[in-house]
Amino acid sequence: MKRIVLAALLSSLCAPAIAQNDKETVKSNTEFAKNNIKLNLFALPLKNFSFQYERGLNEHISVALGVRLQPKSGIAFRGLITNGLEDSDDAVSDFLNDAKMGSWGITPEFRYYFGKKPLSGFYIAPFLRVGGNSLEGTYIFKKDDGSLKSIDFSGKMNSVFGGLLFGAQWHLSKRVLLDWWIAGPSYGSIKLDLDAEVDMTDVSIDDQDDLENTLNSIGYNGKNFDAKVNDNGVILKGKLPMVGLRTGLCIGISL
Repeated sequence: MKRIVLAALLSSLCAPAIAQNDKETVKSNTEFAKNNIKLNLFALPLKNFSFQYERGLNEHISVALGVRLQPKSGIAFRGLITNGLEDSDDAVSDFLNDAKMGSWGITPEFRYYFGKKPLSGFYIAPFLRVGGNSLEGTYIFKKDDGSLKSIDFSGKMNSVFGGLLFGAQWHLSKRVLLDWWIAGPSYGSIKLDLDAEVDMTDVSIDDQDDLENTLNSIGYNGKNFDAKVNDNGVILKGKLPMVGLRTGLCIGISL
């Protein structure tokens, strides 16, 4: 009789633990699509092609890598850029309006989902954005005698940003999903390196100094460009702090 009572007591003590183990096993064995490939629809009107690959590590955690490509075209949001520059003139506005830029970027990120379903619902995602841009355009300089000098710049801009994305993802069907990048504030810097190889011997020393001072006075957030002008051309460099906002609406497929 004592053995029967002891066995019943042990069974009652072990049953909750066994049941809990069974629940954990079921939860850990939940099957879900771990690979998501997406296209950012918001980027298309800006002539950008933005893709993202997401890999689920478990039901709540994933890692992702975004790739962005922009064929050479006009600068997006050039009005906002012009307004943000300090001591810029009409020649700078004309330069930005006519300039052509091509770009690329990669964005690794880490996501944590708060939804009940795998890789769904509201999420937060710290991210890093690294990008490069080719840039070319013509700056028209007005000399003291009233004549105009065309200065053709070409070069590159490199950028590094870090930020935190807030978003939400829904699985519309077994294979189709929608990913809304609600807002991703970021902070970083852009490094500018432009060069104009042009014969400046027809520009007086005083005019060369005026051009150099004009370009050096242009800045953003208290940081100014560094310009050098001589008979062989113009060199323009700068490293400017920037704030950014990442947003988008992606349609994707699960594999």
